Amino acid sequence: MMHTDAELQVLQAAKPARQRTSHQGRKLRLEGTRRPCPMCDAQAEIRTSYHVSRTLFETFYQCTNVECGCCFVVNSEIVRLLNPGATPNPKVNIPLSTHVRRDMVRVLLDNAGEAAHEAKFTTPVTGDLFAGGANTS
Repeated sequence: MMHTDAELQVLQAAKPARQRTSHQGRKLRLEGTRRPCPMCDAQAEIRTSYHVSRTLFETFYQCTNVECGCCFVVNSEIVRLLNPGATPNPKVNIPLSTHVRRDMVRVLLDNAGEAAHEAKFTTPVTGDLFAGGANTS
């Protein structure tokens, strides 16, 4: 759609001047690697990290406030799965989230066939269990 020069001028005049005073609307590089310092609330940056196990990570942070200089360790652990994925690792046992587990059981029950139950080791009870004695005839 082509606009005339007059329409373009009106559109540009109606558009507010966009001033960015911070990182609003865009992600800073390494933004996910920062967290507030527990002592002074300044930003702390990751210095190093390593895997303790397949589900546990240990991360070392250092405060960027030169007057504070606090260093601390954060443990991050995978506690449940929201989606088990297409290639599960049998060596890793991470529980499913309750809503995912509930949905999987619902699908299994909806698609399960019905089978007649035949007692093998107990005799069937046909009377009232609480009336004083069971009738097994």
